[in-house]
Amino acid sequence: MSSRTSFGLTFYINRTRERKNGECPVMLRININGDRIALQVHRFVKPENWDPARYVMKGRTEEARVFNNYLEAVRLKAHTKYNELLTYTDDVTPQMLRDAILGVNTAKTRQIIDIWEGHVSDLKKLIGKENSYATYQKYNTAKNHFQSFLKAKYQLDDVSIKAVDYQMIQRYNIYLKTEKGCSFNTATKFLQNLKTITSISIRSGWLAKDPFNGISLTLKEVDRPYLSFEELQRLIEFNSVFDRLNRVRDFFVFSCYTGLAYIDVKKLKRAEIEGNEQSGYWIRTRRKKTGGRANIPLLEIPMSIIRNYCQLELLDAEDPILPIMSNQKMNAYLKELADLCRIQKQLSYHVARHTFATTVTMMNGVPIETVSKMLGHKNIHSTQHYARIVDKKVGDDMKLLAAKLNGASTIQFNKTNVEQIPII
Repeated sequence: MSSRTSFGLTFYINRTRERKNGECPVMLRININGDRIALQVHRFVKPENWDPARYVMKGRTEEARVFNNYLEAVRLKAHTKYNELLTYTDDVTPQMLRDAILGVNTAKTRQIIDIWEGHVSDLKKLIGKENSYATYQKYNTAKNHFQSFLKAKYQLDDVSIKAVDYQMIQRYNIYLKTEKGCSFNTATKFLQNLKTITSISIRSGWLAKDPFNGISLTLKEVDRPYLSFEELQRLIEFNSVFDRLNRVRDFFVFSCYTGLAYIDVKKLKRAEIEGNEQSGYWIRTRRKKTGGRANIPLLEIPMSIIRNYCQLELLDAEDPILPIMSNQKMNAYLKELADLCRIQKQLSYHVARHTFATTVTMMNGVPIETVSKMLGHKNIHSTQHYARIVDKKVGDDMKLLAAKLNGASTIQFNKTNVEQIPII
């Protein structure tokens, strides 16, 4: 802050934290430009011995003299640290001054890559507990992109978090779309990762203003590919002399009829298959990506695929169900499979999940609420995209109907009769 008049220190006692002996902790309130924060000064006093007007202990005793000298020393230390912070930044916050008084290094100006690496390190420690490896990988990739941007445009390996402003963000956005070849949505997701880091910095007191103010991070709606019933049927009926292609077909079709993503098929184990031959089988699992609960009845086609690769009654609870290959190999072989089955769409394993949501379920009248539960979505908003696809299909079908009806006899109304219809 440029003006000392915006800086104030006040001692007070916290009566809500009174000890059993009647003493209350003394607090120091730091006020900078209307922003406040408080910290304990490790001294206690009874309310009747506290002077709220002078912010000191009452009396002329030796105890009061030592007590008040300590408070004055804390006040002087706070002023000294405040002046030190002003030597390298104009944006001193109460949080920064508190950290400086307590001897915490974070009071100094932080570098964005350093902050980002700390966040990535925390994510790595929490893999399998609060987040997935994919989340860790996403933020690590985003960090590498931003560091490459700093090197390319500023010839720097790192920069102060305070240097991240509106202009830098816009320049980074252009860099992602041009030099990195990112699509609009991919670039926006990388910007969302950057905003997470700036938000952490704001909450930590390292950054005073939000550099994303006025920047929209809304993703564009995209049409996700899915197979039509005819394309899916060609895939089911396909047989190859190469076993690898037949296996890829089986695993892909399995997801077309269960809605499971690749990683969820890979981790699917015997304990997650419930039921029996008489009452039918269900998959009851949690999605690896979101942790959402997915409950899926096994239809005959996916059940027959399971029987082709294992005997459920012989498996232990933790045994995997399907011997699926790597996602990279699956997607490579799926492109070959698409050519052989005369499917013109860009086929990847995730297309199976979209096919389940549209062709297999919604287009057969399954309610969106039911589809949402089977997909393991945490809210129905994530499922509504598929409903819009189905609405488009209904619209296209009605256009075909209109074309067929075009030229058919039209009904001629008798004007006199129409006028005689009573109005209720």
